[in-house]
Amino acid sequence: MTTTPGSALDPAGRLLDPAGAALDPAAPLLDRPGSALDPAAPLLDADAVRRYRTVTRRALGRPAPDRAGAGPLAAFVLTHPLAERTVAGLAAGHGPYSLVHLAQEIELHHPPLPGTPLDAVAGVEAVRVEPKGTRLVLTTTLTDRATGAEQARLTAHILLVGIRAAEPHGTLRPTTAPRQEAPGATITRGLRVDREWIADYGHAAGDLNPVHLDPGAAREAGFADVIAHGMGLVSLAVEEAAERYADGDADRVLAVGARFARPVLPGEETTLDLTPSAAGDTVAFTVRSQGAAAVKGGLLRLGPATGAGR
Repeated sequence: MTTTPGSALDPAGRLLDPAGAALDPAAPLLDRPGSALDPAAPLLDADAVRRYRTVTRRALGRPAPDRAGAGPLAAFVLTHPLAERTVAGLAAGHGPYSLVHLAQEIELHHPPLPGTPLDAVAGVEAVRVEPKGTRLVLTTTLTDRATGAEQARLTAHILLVGIRAAEPHGTLRPTTAPRQEAPGATITRGLRVDREWIADYGHAAGDLNPVHLDPGAAREAGFADVIAHGMGLVSLAVEEAAERYADGDADRVLAVGARFARPVLPGEETTLDLTPSAAGDTVAFTVRSQGAAAVKGGLLRLGPATGAGR
């Protein structure tokens, strides 16, 4: 894809305003030029949360959720526009490039509540130039505007293919596959990832990248057809694990991490493997397409039951 203008970054990974001045990290997000949450992204209100989760669950053949709760993917939906804008700022002036989302981690400290004013800050933790382009680690934090308490921390590993002129800094942490000390029995179930679901998920999540919606744009990017959103596939694991191992409470999923290995095209045979730990506090997952791992090294961490029941 080609870049669009956005916030620039200095070598330390700090956001700069259009005049080149460092932005105050304590300033409210919506006051920052070029780094505000994109109004096209769904706001965290009860209707948006339910719409997002209902669309997601359709690929599982499950009805709309019968419990309130946003789950960890709400934090990703809210911060994704800021993350995209930050990456665009880093890539500005380097010509056309394509973005490859290599891995994603989300740590949820407090489930965001609908209607709560939230701020977000993005920073580049590490940059390394590789033969194919520039690899970076982008960390985004979501905080309660009133209290300043951190609600979630998100870490994305990204490769900007075609850009090799970035200034290296920081240390890249390896994205190693997690291990469960005592895994339980693995269950496998089919997923219905079709063209309509991919488009509906994109609109619910506010991710309208043409490679997910326009076959022509997808082919120009090197794909045979539109591709499913990687985080859409992760959201399927979150919803299914919540139903099976967390009494349907998505807010008990406190952390998620996964690596993206290959694209999933509409209509391909796609399956989800879930392996709970013997202690019931983690669930490993893999999404396979045509038998090959598309999302691998997935791990969900579950919090204790609240006692509310279903």
